[in-house]
Amino acid sequence: MSDNINSLDIPLSILGGLSARTFLADYWQKKPLLIRAGLTDFDVPLDADELAGMAMENEVESRIVIEKGQVENSDKTLPWHTLKGPFTEEDFADLPEQEWTLLVQAVDHWIPEIQALKERFHFLPSWRLDDVMASYATTGGSVGPHYDQYDVFLVQVAGKRHWQVLAPTNYKDAHLANTELHILENFTPMDYMDWEVETGDILYIPPNFAHYGRALDNDCMTYSIGFRAPSMQDALRGISDKICEVVDDKQRFAAPSDNDEPHHAEIHSSDISYLQTELNKLINKPDLLADWLANHMSEVKYPEYHADLNQADTEQNLQAAIDGVLFFRPGDARICYRQHIQHNHIKNSIIEKNDDTEAKLSLYCNGSHIELTAELESLIQVICDQSEFDFSGMDIDKHKDILPMLSFLISKQGLIPQQPSDD
Repeated sequence: MSDNINSLDIPLSILGGLSARTFLADYWQKKPLLIRAGLTDFDVPLDADELAGMAMENEVESRIVIEKGQVENSDKTLPWHTLKGPFTEEDFADLPEQEWTLLVQAVDHWIPEIQALKERFHFLPSWRLDDVMASYATTGGSVGPHYDQYDVFLVQVAGKRHWQVLAPTNYKDAHLANTELHILENFTPMDYMDWEVETGDILYIPPNFAHYGRALDNDCMTYSIGFRAPSMQDALRGISDKICEVVDDKQRFAAPSDNDEPHHAEIHSSDISYLQTELNKLINKPDLLADWLANHMSEVKYPEYHADLNQADTEQNLQAAIDGVLFFRPGDARICYRQHIQHNHIKNSIIEKNDDTEAKLSLYCNGSHIELTAELESLIQVICDQSEFDFSGMDIDKHKDILPMLSFLISKQGLIPQQPSDD
């Protein structure tokens, strides 16, 4: 059965037969879930040698973690030592036979088949999905006991791994000294969250649950599907920047005098209440909050490798799309949208919806956005649901916003023309 469904109550193979509603109610951000044989009908697109080849590329983010690793040009040995890519063939030749792990970030950006795997998780908000990290480990390989501050699905695509998990209340957040990684100093396993996972199994880990995995063979490959989780501090900084884009020098602290007549040197509680009220007024703007969230969650992971198309290339590609050239949505494209919040107004003491304004939505792609009519929502959903497109049969005159929408997505490289084959 396809996992591309709308109903929350239909069993999903990627959840081992659970429905999305059950998973969200009982497990999501609450407790771990081991899904036996959750990954079906999937041919692993990368073997260990191919993953190592990716780690030799300059634009690919990669690391090698060695347990009891020797620091280069030093007699110092660390409990876990990290090497950063890109690597060479000599780097791999110098590795020990066991107890090391290769980690390659954002493999879904480069390998379409892995992007397709990520999209099996669209029972969750796709705008929260971050990327897929691939790891290969030799027997005993591990990155140590640690926790992540975001949700992650650990998909065992080859070999076997032993996982141990602790709830946030069952460990002390103290990291191991003399290592570059944030590895927990004390990790006492618990029997009821101790699993041996095999090829096709998936382990879901909520935020801040500590986990410790060790490879059980030399075939161990794990895909980590992570989710974006900006901190509240990130949100405050971003929203503050947006608020401060418009400077109003007349908007200043002006607390009225308090009737209690405090001492002239005292900052009274009424002054603090006034300041709190005024700051709440600044932040109590749902459209501003929504715009920050959508912009932030749609930002590309590696902006240094991403540039907008110039106008000439955008127009050329737009014409190609109209002429029937196939386009696709690349793995690093981040596309989402939001309906504009409908504001009500008071008239004759009755709250009425303002029907004079056309319903709008904002389409976000790779950190930028365009305002469109809400009538295009179904078309936007198709673009977010599918990966390949033939726009030649589209009635582009059906609405004035269709061409601007396609032009926007093409210029931001949310849609890219298929390259002709070597044949």
